[in-house]
Amino acid sequence: MSELIVKIFKSLSDPTRYGMIKFLLTKQEFSCKELSKKFSLSQPALSHHFSKLISAKIINVRKNGTENYYSINDEYLKEIGIDINKIIKKGNHL
Repeated sequence: MSELIVKIFKSLSDPTRYGMIKFLLTKQEFSCKELSKKFSLSQPALSHHFSKLISAKIINVRKNGTENYYSINDEYLKEIGIDINKIIKKGNHL
């Protein structure tokens, strides 16, 4: 369990991934296209960040045709005692 927690916080320590999570919290789900417009990153860079967040189980990915949709994995995070909304809100005040 502690390894999973460390993985989550390591993933959130990257400013780009932190921003992606903050953005994902504004809506239930975003397509890859929407996120790529918001973050102006190359496709390989986006894929790298997505894979880190998916690996840490912070986000879910849902495939619809050729498009991927990303959302916060709230159920899992709450199950292990992490309130991602609270973490992001507190981070905004630091």
